[in-house]
Amino acid sequence: RGLYCSRTAALGTARLSIVDLAGGTQPIENEDGSLVICMNGEIYNYLELTGELRERGHRFRTKTDTEVALHLFEELGAEFVHKLNGQFAISIWDKQAHRLVLVRDRPGIRPLFYHWNGKRLVFASEIKALFADPAVPRELDPRGIDQVFTFWTLLGDSTCFREIRQLPPGHFLTLSDGELSVSRYWDYPLGDAVEAGNSNRNDHWYAEALRDQLSRAVRLRLRADVPVASYLSGGIDSSVVAFLAQQSITSQLNTYAVEFDDPLLDESPFQREVALHLDTCHRSVRCAGTDIGRVFPDVVRHAEQPLFRTAPAPLYLLSALVHRDAIKVVLTGEGSDEVLWGYDLFKELQIRRFWSKQPDSRLRPLLLRRLYSHHPTYREARYFSLLTDFYRRHLLETDHRYYSHLDRWANSASQKSFYSSDVRAELDGYDPLTTLDSLLPPDFDRYSPVEKAQYLECHTLLPGYLLSSQGDRMSMAHSVEGRYPFLDHEFIEFCARLPARYKLRVLHDKFILRRAFAACLPRAIVERQKHAYQAPEIPGFMENGHLMEYAAEALSESAIRKVGLFDPVKVSRLVAKAKSRTLDRTGTRNNLAFVQILSTQLLHHFFVDQADESADIRPGDYDVAVQE
Repeated sequence: RGLYCSRTAALGTARLSIVDLAGGTQPIENEDGSLVICMNGEIYNYLELTGELRERGHRFRTKTDTEVALHLFEELGAEFVHKLNGQFAISIWDKQAHRLVLVRDRPGIRPLFYHWNGKRLVFASEIKALFADPAVPRELDPRGIDQVFTFWTLLGDSTCFREIRQLPPGHFLTLSDGELSVSRYWDYPLGDAVEAGNSNRNDHWYAEALRDQLSRAVRLRLRADVPVASYLSGGIDSSVVAFLAQQSITSQLNTYAVEFDDPLLDESPFQREVALHLDTCHRSVRCAGTDIGRVFPDVVRHAEQPLFRTAPAPLYLLSALVHRDAIKVVLTGEGSDEVLWGYDLFKELQIRRFWSKQPDSRLRPLLLRRLYSHHPTYREARYFSLLTDFYRRHLLETDHRYYSHLDRWANSASQKSFYSSDVRAELDGYDPLTTLDSLLPPDFDRYSPVEKAQYLECHTLLPGYLLSSQGDRMSMAHSVEGRYPFLDHEFIEFCARLPARYKLRVLHDKFILRRAFAACLPRAIVERQKHAYQAPEIPGFMENGHLMEYAAEALSESAIRKVGLFDPVKVSRLVAKAKSRTLDRTGTRNNLAFVQILSTQLLHHFFVDQADESADIRPGDYDVAVQE
């Protein structure tokens, strides 16, 4: 822990030591003491930058990457960020200019929140840290909640709390002379794909180029003065990362995974196949449904926003195991589905557009059954009929800029029927799509349909949920840092230049990634269809036939009325369905509503009701089975 304090500024940190364990204490000042820096995160190319800066006369007191960022700012000013390869939230105070600079990494891996009242700025990596200041208001913002109930995540600088903003990914904030300004310094370079101009650039050439780029990204993320482990999901992305990591180190790689008692959710056979193939030291946590419910309050408290799924909970448990093993850093495969078009969403978009050309066809919608052939309920005629009707609603709106997401957003928006009359009145006239419109680049409509879908994923679920609620917030809850080779900005830019056929070839996703590593991994992994990571939902909150006590309390009619966000009668009906076990396990609207409403109620409890946000509703013991 460290602190800098003057009459006009104060900067402090609670550091997770990964580079220069003994000498990297923050805050750090430059040679003449005119600049002071605090940083959460890592600069992976700090060794190369150190050499460049030494040649320019800079003197270093430490061996940490934080000091490198400081001297680079001293050398280049605001342009310094373009030289950084990493994941970071940085604050720099310029004592002479009385100027504060905040900067957040490109894809939004590291969080950065702030409260600005026009005279005073308070900022932190967690919202709960802002609430340590009694001047920061504690009140939920219905507009932020409405965004989560529409998009499953927050947009832009929004949070679920009034008067608290987040610095968006790839943005720079400056406070000088009482004026606060926020500007973008980087965005996903979509629309830049180039077709091969010569015969040498065939499948083999692109496979080798991708392998080189990704290998570089993994090697950079292995830089640490502590051991680095890797997560295994059972899919190709994490398997590729683990393979490249094992190739780059001399010791045996530690790998970690989540297993489930429910065979429809469990991917442990594939995880173990990869671990055996790579000869890693593999451990996992095995989650029963009730393990999810027991830790869910803690998960919400760390996520600091409503959740639409319980999927962060197993990763919270997994990071606890990693921490107990004294591991501080893990590599993951997150980001591959966005930059290499791996999600079913992208294939679904192609099918819907194909179907829309003959909307009365009985054969074309059958491609959806092929897409979701791994999902047992999609094989049932009745369920598939409902699915076809669902996708038919917006089928012909192919010119809509949000065509790829219209069905998903329409489905999630149905949860708004649970809003109370007061919330409905406050949201009257507010359309979250208008907020989204304001965040899009001027040339968004020139992107291809799949690129539009990719841009939306990269600016909604990726930073707002996958990298935060399911990523950074769950790992850092146990002092574990996640690193994401697929989100190396140079790799992202390389993928943006790839011709589309190397990302999605007909309905074959991540084509060039599979081709590049076909000889390195088991065939079953390379050819395995994308499986969405899921965890038990409503059954996870049932214990001995009853709703867990804290959940019953949070969803009670009195608690719903007290918070005032939801209709108590409708919520009571939802709870009755949960108790009678009439809700389908596989992710119906009611499952979605249950998790969203419960997490919102818990959020209010921890951060609005309680002066001490860690008090009262707690999950108790959450020991889970550990598999060696």
